[in-house]
Amino acid sequence: MPRLEDLEIKKYWNIFSNLKPVDNKVDHDQVSPILYNSKLDSSILNKIWFLADIDDDDKLDFEEFVICMRLIFDMINKNIEEVPEELPAWLIPGSKAKLVKERVERKQKENADLPKKEPPKVDWYMSPQDLTQYQKILDSCGTATDGSFTFAALSIPLKSKFFNIGSSDLSKAWDLINPKNLASIDKDPALLFIHCLRQRNDIGAIIPFELPTALAETVNKQQIKYDLNATQSSSTRATAAPVEKKTESSQQKQPTTVSNTNPDTEIKALETKLHNLDSKLTDSSKKSTDLSSIPSEKLDLIREQYEGLLEYLLNQASSPANNSPVDVRVVTEDLDNIEQQVNGLETYLQNKKQELQSLNEEIQSYSH
Repeated sequence: MPRLEDLEIKKYWNIFSNLKPVDNKVDHDQVSPILYNSKLDSSILNKIWFLADIDDDDKLDFEEFVICMRLIFDMINKNIEEVPEELPAWLIPGSKAKLVKERVERKQKENADLPKKEPPKVDWYMSPQDLTQYQKILDSCGTATDGSFTFAALSIPLKSKFFNIGSSDLSKAWDLINPKNLASIDKDPALLFIHCLRQRNDIGAIIPFELPTALAETVNKQQIKYDLNATQSSSTRATAAPVEKKTESSQQKQPTTVSNTNPDTEIKALETKLHNLDSKLTDSSKKSTDLSSIPSEKLDLIREQYEGLLEYLLNQASSPANNSPVDVRVVTEDLDNIEQQVNGLETYLQNKKQELQSLNEEIQSYSH
């Protein structure tokens, strides 16, 4: 590893002077723009700050600032793969050698006195105070058109609140509470996501590979898949479910139905809704021209679903042998499900555009 050069130290002095140190020291707020622009995980930056702050006053004098900058640049330039547990001897200034030795000895003694124990596990109980805190975080997050939360929408505010978690922690927690790999999740899984990461941040809890059975049922409940890489199941009903004759006791339990004697009004209303959906889907398809990653067969699959549904309705209405009523409520639910898929497609497209824009901005920032 290359040693500190005079030119490098001079560069660090110029940066340090521009931060307007007080009593030859800068605090965390003054250095935070540099830390943020490094694009390193907050967990890495926290470790670097701890190593550099040799006298543990939560401020850096110039010698400590040099240590901080060198470790940051070594991580950015991949001169080192990880932050060392202790400062290498060549990076310790002579005036700080005694303090570093005392800190190492103190740390060794503390570790020897502490009984070895396994990292804590996530406690899934959420108190009313927890829920209030998590709800405030959710209120600060953007939502998709259906009110759900994407990974990016949740991760950005959590990174600013939980400094001891990294990108890998966010990904593990997301995979845990989103086993179906959906593009966005509902409120309940989002609360679990925040709760898990808060304990990872506060007490170093290990993110598990599986949820408890009761919580797994909550996050795995049936819902529309917005992930375009997942296989969508057809919503078309091939045959109508038989309808039993009503008795006095069953009349209150049966869903509301419409007789086939006058189906034209219902059919016309459904055709109108299908036409609106088709227009919406066509518009989404046009918007996706700049996103070659979206296969056209995904768009065709949704259109095929509701075309099949319309064909089924027409067959039911025109069949002379069909004397049973059509359950319009069930058909309407199918249409609503398809409409949610189209909305999910639009959300997916928007998220991809935002990701592309962020990547372009990041590339431009590196090119300057």
